[in-house]
Amino acid sequence: MDFIKTLYFAVFFFSIIVFIDLMIKFKRPLLLKLCFLILTLSITFTSFVYSQNAHPIYFYLYVILIKALVASAFLNMFSILYFPKFKTLVFTLSFLLFGFTLFSLYFNFNFNTDYVNQLKGQTIVIVRDEGFKVPIILKIIRVLLIASFLIIMIYFLYMITLKFSHNNIYFEKIKRWTLFIFGLSLSFLVLYLPIPIFRSNELVGHSISIYIYMYILLLVFYRPAFLNRSALKISLGDSFNKEADFALSELDFINEFYTKLYFTNNDASLDHLAKILKIGSNDLYKFVYYKYSMTFNDLVNKNRVDYFIDIIHNPKYLNYTIDALAKEVGFSSRQHLYKPFKKFHGGNPSDIVDAVATK
Repeated sequence: MDFIKTLYFAVFFFSIIVFIDLMIKFKRPLLLKLCFLILTLSITFTSFVYSQNAHPIYFYLYVILIKALVASAFLNMFSILYFPKFKTLVFTLSFLLFGFTLFSLYFNFNFNTDYVNQLKGQTIVIVRDEGFKVPIILKIIRVLLIASFLIIMIYFLYMITLKFSHNNIYFEKIKRWTLFIFGLSLSFLVLYLPIPIFRSNELVGHSISIYIYMYILLLVFYRPAFLNRSALKISLGDSFNKEADFALSELDFINEFYTKLYFTNNDASLDHLAKILKIGSNDLYKFVYYKYSMTFNDLVNKNRVDYFIDIIHNPKYLNYTIDALAKEVGFSSRQHLYKPFKKFHGGNPSDIVDAVATK
């Protein structure tokens, strides 16, 4: 088991690297960032405890809670990236799952003797049958919640498989990354099957857990670069097929506008970007208004304001004046910053700069 402890410590060390990378590079959307952070921190916590082979008596209670968090974060990540129409349903289901998990822990801890000891051997990945006698209503609710999660996940996988079968995924990095997510999803579905060797052999259980932990960390660490600065409306599912109504793909727009920080260009304009993207100005206007529910100028100014708020927290810009910061994000002067700042953030830019400087 010393080798297993060493592997867990390696996972712990890599999870710290992934966490730092997320905190520095990932800007928005915040809900997706939160999902990534939950996955990473859950692995950080459990891998560290297993690497030290010092399991506190309540550690396994935390593992049960973390299972619910990881399942919720994973499904929410899927819905945000690929199926935004399901976000409300998935979030509600996640809330119910976590609430039910808390209640189950409370019930078992108070009414089942030796509960914590019987949980030993649990990991985030391996699901064991605790064998407790609980009220039938709790069993029914648990089955319904797990079944709901599995049905939604199978549906998501089914839809993505159909899109893959069209053979028209034109963004290679997204294709590869999605295939890795697909493989991880299948792994989770297999691990939830009642296969005895997964649940009875401790060495096998820990080996599988280490494999899944590293898989998740690599998936987060090697995420497509444009996700780090994407707008709130993301749907990679729509990106697998070019939309007939638009002469422009969303990924091409995101790559030019967000990844390359086009909005910081002093000469940013609808006509200029349309030439870069090789489409008509009217087509670009319709695309932006449909996707982001605002005009092109508002989209540029909003992202400049967001970027202004980002860079004032960066030590690199600590000694910059507001005028210099305004020009850094694309405004011609500080005077041109004030109106958009009030519109999209509220207040005065000098107030937030002073607040950051005094920290």
